[in-house]
Amino acid sequence: MNARCVECGYNLRVSSGLIKTIIGGGLMAYGFSGWVTYAFAGVLGFGGGALTIAIALLAGGGYVLASKDSNAIIAVGQKITGLLNDKKYECPKCNKSRWTFAGYKDTEIVTGAEHRLELRAAFENAKQELCIASGFLSSNVVDLNFIGELEATLRKNVSVKLIFSDSRSHSDFMAAGYREALNSLKAVTDKYSRLELIQKHTHQKGLVVDDQYAISGSFNFLSNKRVDRQESSTKIYGAKAIEQLKLALLAA
Repeated sequence: MNARCVECGYNLRVSSGLIKTIIGGGLMAYGFSGWVTYAFAGVLGFGGGALTIAIALLAGGGYVLASKDSNAIIAVGQKITGLLNDKKYECPKCNKSRWTFAGYKDTEIVTGAEHRLELRAAFENAKQELCIASGFLSSNVVDLNFIGELEATLRKNVSVKLIFSDSRSHSDFMAAGYREALNSLKAVTDKYSRLELIQKHTHQKGLVVDDQYAISGSFNFLSNKRVDRQESSTKIYGAKAIEQLKLALLAA
């Protein structure tokens, strides 16, 4: 797995060997399985599915993690990163000890307000097709700035698919913002045939930028502007995973 220094941005590859260095490999006389039991079930408190995730993270087992819940992966990764902080493991570049979980293999971690930056970057980076999925739709996000970025992307001959819940999922206090945003988007479809609005009963959240990368997690890209709660997502670069997520977002 990867950890990022909060102070200078240095990326650290965290392996089982590094963890052994930090907490000691005294039980290696009992073999690798004995050390794993000690390190993960004992020191780090992992068991069951969390133990599987922890071992896969440190061994680079992306094929194992592909079938796991992203929030569970992030939680385990953050706990392993917390060990680096607790043990005051110093960054080789700046000598500070402030680490955060940064992903694994072909993935990165997106947190908090970074999601808003990723939405803007998606408009800029898309060359052929952009898919954005959100559990909710709101004029809080779909405002004049959003429409401007959307139209600029469409003028580049990029096909854009916006996937969001229909009126059934929007409560009374959300209804006005939903209708305003929907009307704004429908006006854009009158000008650009490359914009497709897909309304369905969904709770999916994510975006796919061509075959470059995809993001999937807890953030509602089309309704969340303040980002006043904890949010986390995985940014994926593996071609197969990108295609699978796109199919899932577009499924009827």
